[in-house]
Amino acid sequence: MLKKINIIRLKKEFEEIRTRGEIHQSPIFGLVTLDIRSEGESRFGFVISKKISKKAVVRNKIRRLLAESVRVNLKNIKKGYLVLFLVKKEIIGMKFGEVETEVKRMFERMGIKKQEKRLGVEG
Repeated sequence: MLKKINIIRLKKEFEEIRTRGEIHQSPIFGLVTLDIRSEGESRFGFVISKKISKKAVVRNKIRRLLAESVRVNLKNIKKGYLVLFLVKKEIIGMKFGEVETEVKRMFERMGIKKQEKRLGVEG
């Protein structure tokens, strides 16, 4: 489960991200990011419309799937970003591994993933 400090809850913040953020598209979700490095932890929000599914059970399952994918990759994400997931219908029926791979790929593409330190032997 994603910690409370990593979740966007205020409507004001959602609106700010939508208006000032930069959008990136994936086959299963859109990602809107806003760089606010002065404010510490990165935070994430999830928008899952009733157009995706009229059933709350399905929408909540998708939210939990995305939140867990973010939690698993949180240690590799730079601090100070607001990230908003705008879910598309194509995510319905996907397994955790597929969603996590796509989340990781999008974070790398957007440049909010920390650079991995490589240990190599020079010779």
